[in-house]
Amino acid sequence: MSATERLAEFACGLSLEKVPESARESARAAMLDAVACAIAGRDERVTRELRGFALEQGSYPRASLWGTGERVSPALAALVNGAAAHALDFDDVSWAMNGHPTVPLLPAAFALAEALGRSGAELMLAYVAGFEVQARLGQALGKPHYERGWHATSTLGVFGATAASGVLLGLDAGALRRAFGIATSRAAGTRGNFGTDAKPLHAGLAARAGLEAAELARRSVTARPDALEMELGLADLYGGARPLELPPLDAGFALDDPGVELKPYPSCRFTHRAIDAVLALREKHEGRELRAIECASDPLGLSILIYPEPHTGLEAKFSLQYCVAIAWLSGWPGLDAFSDARAAADDVQALLRRVSVRATRSADEEVELIFSDGTRARQSVRIARGHPQNPLSDAHREAKLALCLEPALGVQRARALIDSFSSLETLRDVRELAGRLA
Repeated sequence: MSATERLAEFACGLSLEKVPESARESARAAMLDAVACAIAGRDERVTRELRGFALEQGSYPRASLWGTGERVSPALAALVNGAAAHALDFDDVSWAMNGHPTVPLLPAAFALAEALGRSGAELMLAYVAGFEVQARLGQALGKPHYERGWHATSTLGVFGATAASGVLLGLDAGALRRAFGIATSRAAGTRGNFGTDAKPLHAGLAARAGLEAAELARRSVTARPDALEMELGLADLYGGARPLELPPLDAGFALDDPGVELKPYPSCRFTHRAIDAVLALREKHEGRELRAIECASDPLGLSILIYPEPHTGLEAKFSLQYCVAIAWLSGWPGLDAFSDARAAADDVQALLRRVSVRATRSADEEVELIFSDGTRARQSVRIARGHPQNPLSDAHREAKLALCLEPALGVQRARALIDSFSSLETLRDVRELAGRLA
């Protein structure tokens, strides 16, 4: 079978009984993390403007805008919630797809499940199917896709959203192949827009496009059924080999291996090893006067961290210099570390200009502090905090959820929401969960 056929057959043939508890546990954690990030990001500029846009459309209100009492159409809810979940760049990472897996996927699946009155188990199944589809595409296209400048969260996330939506709509494999064909014409997103509102918008656009692709295929709109591997198809245009070689679909779940990374800091994942290194050095040397900081970092990461002297909070999330400086000055970077005011502060701006960065092919990321007396201290980090091999502690996960949820929902409602996700598969109707997000 072709790659398009195999992915469609896989998604349509998946049952929850085939999904091991370990993969479900990862899925629950990722879904809760994304919802928490969306609620924390509900007042960001991009979310506010998209919410206003969605409400102006006058659409039939069947799906919730998370963290508000407002409802719009499922497609517009997917757009707004997807952007909100990515607005803080605090959401999860998958190295299988080289992107953020949940923010284009869950908003589409949740909006449809809510509109259709589906169960928590059905939402779980749709999420797993979508996650595995976008992960396999990411593994097939590999790093060249990302290195060309495509934002895989959007270009591949649209297929995860399509697969999840197709499962919830009950599409057969033939219809899902058409949906993938429609989604191929919607796959877009450039890394050049990192550090602007367009980056989180990518996630929302992918969520909406995937949901719409499945809905249009259900209505018999046609598209090429071999869109992933055809000439001028996804692989041909977006950096993969032809024919498109998918990894085996019956050899375990990407939710298990390589797994999902939950972010400890609300900045680009390529800044996190350096932040970890600075925090370790700060524990030993806090209070000493610095002359300079030197960083040796991954070349791909440096091609993404394009703001050596950022002046906004969004730009700061994509600045290695800034993230290193803020970690030394303030410790663990929270949401307030990436405000516009903090990014422009004199102490930060003064220190980040004394941070130098060079590329290294080493498997380790290295930070060296040079103190005013000429002495030096060095720290290397290979695996960032939050990686499945270096997971967040329970205390850190709880602290992140509290940080994101409690200002909007309060302590009791935040706890109720967390408990709902821990028993997601027993939920009879996703609309009950949607009510807890208001």
